[in-house]
Amino acid sequence: MSRAGDRTAYIIGSGIAGLATAVYLIRDGGLSGERICIFEDLKVAGGSLDASGAAQSGYVMRGGRMFEAHYVCTYDLLSGIPSYDNPDISARDDIFNFTREASWRATARLVDRDARVLDVSSMGFDNGDRLALLRLLLRSEDSLGARRIDDVFPPHFFTTNFWLMWATMFSFQPWHSAAEMRRYLLRFMHLFPTIADLSSIYHTRYNQYHSMVLPIQKWLRERGVKFENETRITDMAFRASSDRYRVATLKVLRKGEESEIALNENDLVIVTNGSMTDASTLGSMTAPAILDRGEPGSAWALWRRLAAGRQGFGRPEAFISDIDKSKWLSFTVTTRLPLLRRLFENLTHNTLGREGLITFKDSSWLMTIHPHYYPAYPGQPEDAVVWWAYGLNPDSEGDYVKTKMADCTGEAFLREAFSHLHFEENMDALIAHSHAIPCMMPYITSQFMPRVKGDRPEVAPEGSENLAFVGQYAEAPDDTVFTVEYSVRTAWMAVKSLLGSSAAIPPVYKGWRDPLVLLRAVKETLR
Repeated sequence: MSRAGDRTAYIIGSGIAGLATAVYLIRDGGLSGERICIFEDLKVAGGSLDASGAAQSGYVMRGGRMFEAHYVCTYDLLSGIPSYDNPDISARDDIFNFTREASWRATARLVDRDARVLDVSSMGFDNGDRLALLRLLLRSEDSLGARRIDDVFPPHFFTTNFWLMWATMFSFQPWHSAAEMRRYLLRFMHLFPTIADLSSIYHTRYNQYHSMVLPIQKWLRERGVKFENETRITDMAFRASSDRYRVATLKVLRKGEESEIALNENDLVIVTNGSMTDASTLGSMTAPAILDRGEPGSAWALWRRLAAGRQGFGRPEAFISDIDKSKWLSFTVTTRLPLLRRLFENLTHNTLGREGLITFKDSSWLMTIHPHYYPAYPGQPEDAVVWWAYGLNPDSEGDYVKTKMADCTGEAFLREAFSHLHFEENMDALIAHSHAIPCMMPYITSQFMPRVKGDRPEVAPEGSENLAFVGQYAEAPDDTVFTVEYSVRTAWMAVKSLLGSSAAIPPVYKGWRDPLVLLRAVKETLR
């Protein structure tokens, strides 16, 4: 029987799934940190939970995930990690404390073209919408196959308040997977009563890189975990016997130099297959972010090689074959003019950062903005307002700037946003004191693309002795992709499957089985 002491674990990818895997290997698997190595193609860890920049040049974050009460795996992971700037409390408790201190209470969830806050007390369903919802929920996932959301809902559904709030909260498009939509409806049914005010949403004190990634990375480094940045695993060699197989060799590319790592019989390999922020590009106030239509990066390339000619390793092409349906554009804006805070608060009648998401219903881009509570970054100057924005229709022309969102510079975006907000009187001053940095992400919603069973590999593929997959493109039954919880759950599943850990993984929350939750959700659909 193998022992933890003579085993090395090689983790490919330092996103939240890879970091969580390392934590669970130490905590539940008994591995020494010195026997864990994390390979990362980028210069920094964190994957999609990134944040950088400065007030002078503009802060940047490609995106951020929201949390809610039932992210049991995520909170378990963070419960043993000291918070970013207070070692006396955990990163989990910091989320809980901050959510109580600065809870969201959206007062301007949907805004019309005259910057008037709309009444969203009704979801806006008609009987056809309600019937379609019921039919979808009663179907099995396998029976849906690769059907799209607009295959199972009538046209009116996509004009409802519910769809506008749901789509801009979770980033769904009509052409995305009906099976994923069904999972979301079941997984988050308990949020129906608060979908308009977002009061059930939890959030981190700072951006998620500082509140989650850096504390986890610090904890791992203190235990000897090795991080090899700017290093990619290009391929693997397998040794097979009968119906079993194991990874025998890793092929490594370190800063242009090729080498190999031979694994012993006890070593483990955990792969983050695919990346939703692969091939991201940044623009500036004077330049748009260019869409990279080249070959996908290392995470996709490795998955393609592993899946080629092999059963059980998934089908990456299901997710990356049409980037015009998976791309997305976001903007991070830093405005160093206190006037903007007052203007936002006059619109929402709320403290800056507590209004959550603001969606411009009539925007051709279907633009949503999210002003961050101060400070979003440690050390952020008091006069700096950080806000983030995105649009679900990046190929549509703006209503004011007459430029496709995908082709907008930071300045063009600001003119469109401030025009929708009707801040025209102060527009020139606001732009002069702002840095807006666009970010194009070709694969950001690729995990939502229509798929069938087997397109995502199992966390522990059948027959594997030492290989597991983690992250957004591995299969975690019942849970929902595009969440931190999904990545952490797959990490815990991987460690348990590879090491036979006795730790029980909490089940996915299924509030729809609670009669009270179901009753409240039904009540909301009838309003």
